[in-house]
Amino acid sequence: MRIAAALVLLLLAGCASSPVEPPDTEAASVPLLAPGLTLGTSLYGGGVPADLEAGPLATLESAADRGLGGFTVYVEWADLEPEPGRYTLDGLAATLDDLARLGLVPLVNVTVGDSDGLSLPAGVPDAEALDAPAVTGRFGRVLDRLVPLLVDRGGFFLGLGNEVGEVLDADVGAREAYARFVEAARVHAHSVEPRLAVGVTLTVGTIRNRTPTYRAMRAVSDVIAFNHGPIRPDFFVLDVDEITDDFREVLTAAGDGPILIQELTCPNAESMGASDAWQATCFRELLSVIAETPRVRFAAVFTFLDFDEPTCRLIQDVLLESDRSDLPPDVAQRLRDYFCALGVVDVDGTPAPAWEVIIEAAEAAR
Repeated sequence: MRIAAALVLLLLAGCASSPVEPPDTEAASVPLLAPGLTLGTSLYGGGVPADLEAGPLATLESAADRGLGGFTVYVEWADLEPEPGRYTLDGLAATLDDLARLGLVPLVNVTVGDSDGLSLPAGVPDAEALDAPAVTGRFGRVLDRLVPLLVDRGGFFLGLGNEVGEVLDADVGAREAYARFVEAARVHAHSVEPRLAVGVTLTVGTIRNRTPTYRAMRAVSDVIAFNHGPIRPDFFVLDVDEITDDFREVLTAAGDGPILIQELTCPNAESMGASDAWQATCFRELLSVIAETPRVRFAAVFTFLDFDEPTCRLIQDVLLESDRSDLPPDVAQRLRDYFCALGVVDVDGTPAPAWEVIIEAAEAAR
């Protein structure tokens, strides 16, 4: 989840229409993911275990020993190919090796698109060039290297964008080009490994409202992953007695087939009406619904680690300086607080009350 107005879209509810059928492929059943539920976590801003200090790393290692089984990894195309024909996958390989040592299987998202726009490497001029044969062929050569690396280390899903709805719903040409890019990448990835599920991660609002981006991405994806947090558009959290019904509506809107939750979020900011106790209850409610829904195959708690105070203040300053004229001041303040209230483990490795709830659910899912 990124700092962008699209965060509001993640929270919007809407009426679902008839589901769109996904491509008829083996990968649509996510065969590379172990049967049952894999519960995992992630780090803000594309962080990886190698970034952790000793205390938080020990907490993560202990959680993996008790049943935590997955991790969401973000990488940009330019991280893998900073210039045409020069490939730099060593950093991702090291991360995947670290996760393998911990026993955490990776959900990897190459964020070609994100909530605040596209992230393209040098030589790809704009969004509408994404489906050009030279571009899809260039990305195909990245996939020739990426797919075996990912699959050899337990990867089961390759995401090609995160929360792209706001950007693509507003631009028909860019949306159509993006869909053709995803389709070409999916076909190419399957030529390397037919069992690897390929898709795009969307917001709950995009899925519930069956937006043009949802329909376009669903038509070219094996699986649509999504991010979820029981938070209102005004950045107050839902009342406890609303959490489960709301989440069941989300799972219904996701349609048939397996469900992958790239980010599952329960903040603890008091300004949002939350607290450590609310956060623990929130995860308990969400995870209880997941436990009774066999279609949910993967869910990653977002996020593992809280920020330290200097980083938190920096993020809030950046948000304060950005153009938030579209939000009332009190909503903008809650948004700033939200980004400093996501973690379930403190910077020194001390777990919040929610962490034990999460690990108990991971143990039960083993």
